[in-house]
Amino acid sequence: MEEKATLAIFDKNTVEFVTVAAEFCGFLERAPEMARARFVDTSLKLLPLLYLKASLLPDCPRWEEADPETFVTEGDYERVRAAVASLLGEYDDYLEVFLDDMAYSDTPIRQTVSEGMADLYQPLKDFVCVYRLGLRQTMNDSLVICREQFAGFWGQRLVNVMRALHDVKYRQLPQADAPEGGGDVFDDICTEDELYRGLDMGEDE
Repeated sequence: MEEKATLAIFDKNTVEFVTVAAEFCGFLERAPEMARARFVDTSLKLLPLLYLKASLLPDCPRWEEADPETFVTEGDYERVRAAVASLLGEYDDYLEVFLDDMAYSDTPIRQTVSEGMADLYQPLKDFVCVYRLGLRQTMNDSLVICREQFAGFWGQRLVNVMRALHDVKYRQLPQADAPEGGGDVFDDICTEDELYRGLDMGEDE
């Protein structure tokens, strides 16, 4: 079992997911420094990549029953949520039908992009922080938990937010708010190849 777990935590797809997740968390932490249109445009480039890499994570068994340590506090969550809410302003709200609460409602439920982004940030930041500690047992169990949470919770949050941001960019956002110069906003962070090279996940010495 240990050999299988070691293969999983250093699998190419796992390393690439960790790298993209780390960049996504850093992106949200830098949200207060961004213009609204640039935040929307860059989000719509990072979110599909994050979904793709999460869907390719390898399956592996847990080592321990106890969950790994968590790092994101309520204050951290609220800072991300508030920063995105302030940045998006009137474009933060959207109506959602893909929620468990819809079983008790005949109409779409009001949601916010900012809360959805914070809901993504919390499990991903916890996962990245555990991974950076470099302890194989907790890395393995954190990978298992992240994969399960993707299937049961934050994967749906991701596609909900992406749909809302797509509507903001292509239907709601005034043309005057579009990024200047027509360049690729992804260039402001790094290329996809640089994302994959950005994390050294070598074997223990």
